[in-house]
Amino acid sequence: MTRVLIIGATGTLGNAVRQTLLDQTDDELTLFACSANQIQTGARERAISGNVMNDADLN
Repeated sequence: MTRVLIIGATGTLGNAVRQTLLDQTDDELTLFACSANQIQTGARERAISGNVMNDADLN
């Protein structure tokens, strides 16, 4: 099983990638978004809040 980080998971492209990976793989997804508290996660997902422009958040 692969672990995948999706930066911008709540955006149009991020959401499309998320759905594709959930439908076509058994990968574990980490969803990184500034509003991660609004994401409903499934069994193979976890959401992390952060700002992509902040190095500390990315670390």
